[in-house]
Amino acid sequence: MPVFKKIILLSVAIIAAGFGCKGLSADQQAAIRPVKLNYWTVFDDVAQLKKMATAYNTIHPHVTINIRQVRYDEFDRLFINALADDVQPDIVSMHTRWLRNYQARLAPMPPSVKMGKLVLKNSITKDTEVQFDTFNMPTADVIKRDYLAVVTEDSVIKNQIFGLPLSIDTLGIYYNKDLLDKAGIAEAPKTWDEFVEAVKRVTKLDKDGKIIQSGTSLGTGKNIDNAFDIVSALMMQNGVTMAGPSGAIGFAGGLEKAGPKHPALQALYFYTDFARPTKEVYSWNETESNAFDAFVRGKTAFYFGFAYDYGRIKTRAPDLNFETMPLLQLNPSTQANVANYWLQSVVKKSKKQNEAWDFIRYLSTADNLKKYSDAVKLPSPLRIHLKAEQNDPVLANFASQLLVAKNWYKGKDIGAAEKGFENMIATILSPADLALTPDKILERDANAVVRAAQVAAQTLQ
Repeated sequence: MPVFKKIILLSVAIIAAGFGCKGLSADQQAAIRPVKLNYWTVFDDVAQLKKMATAYNTIHPHVTINIRQVRYDEFDRLFINALADDVQPDIVSMHTRWLRNYQARLAPMPPSVKMGKLVLKNSITKDTEVQFDTFNMPTADVIKRDYLAVVTEDSVIKNQIFGLPLSIDTLGIYYNKDLLDKAGIAEAPKTWDEFVEAVKRVTKLDKDGKIIQSGTSLGTGKNIDNAFDIVSALMMQNGVTMAGPSGAIGFAGGLEKAGPKHPALQALYFYTDFARPTKEVYSWNETESNAFDAFVRGKTAFYFGFAYDYGRIKTRAPDLNFETMPLLQLNPSTQANVANYWLQSVVKKSKKQNEAWDFIRYLSTADNLKKYSDAVKLPSPLRIHLKAEQNDPVLANFASQLLVAKNWYKGKDIGAAEKGFENMIATILSPADLALTPDKILERDANAVVRAAQVAAQTLQ
């Protein structure tokens, strides 16, 4: 392009940008100065977020949002490096179990945000003015009133709020209808006892005892992505207090007295029996493929997963004939489940915190949360949406558990806590030395639980 033509175009752009903006104060000009927000997300739906960012931009044309999806296993490295190089994002999706680890690098939510927008002052002269809107952000009391209880427990730390969720997930059960039909099981189990019987009927072994068809992927740690959550849920259902109000780890308490009837050991034995060749419910072991992969290949009848797995299964196995059901409960009057979700948080080093929090506020309006939930088929975090979701054919079984879903872990290294559970499961599954008496085996198993609790407790510091 000729230099002369470039100068003309640049002049036109400058005139157009300044037309009607004369007389604005420095504060007014600053309020509508172009702002670019960088937003990192991991598992939230980028397509839907971009739609919402576009809609937000029509309200505040000076604010654009660049959304980047970051791999789960790369987030920590990329985030720490970005902070060190001062090129950090403004908004990050923060898993609730990561929050304590990153808390010092996040900005607590302010009481309010103030946004400016250019409006037409006179339609004849085309004069404009900057209009300021102040939006109150939700307080801890408002979150406690409007959101599901787990949001207050996770996002509010010492009365400071470190983010808001777009959705909340719970642990449920997927089942392969064809495998159940072939085993003569007309209806999905409604109790753990019925589940055990179904697993025994579906599982098939060859003459050498090798699993050729699995009733369920339970019992191990390494090849079950959700083992930490499943074991936690089983313990809670059996009356175990995983952690006290202050976050102190409690699931190993009293092991030295209770023996094999300790509720934590009972839950673990129930879980690991599915991976013991000597048990009737044997249907899984550490040589099997990943639990999710086995289910989508039609090799396993029951898979314990979250609502977000629904779309993954449909994508990987569009012809798989499957349904979902809520997580089975030991006692309907004392139900327990785990919550799995992300908060949208603002980075403390961001120089655009006001705009970042306003975009989170915009995402978190009831209407936008409902749109997001409907689009991605994940339960909304707002109580007002719960009734409708409990009638949704996809969401119902997961939404029905939202009121009893908890996150017991409040430490700074969920990876270490998960590894502690994995080692605990491996120890309990390990063959007993012939020289070990039943009492010594029990002592070994109790010590494995104590070590897992100690690992989790160390991450609270």
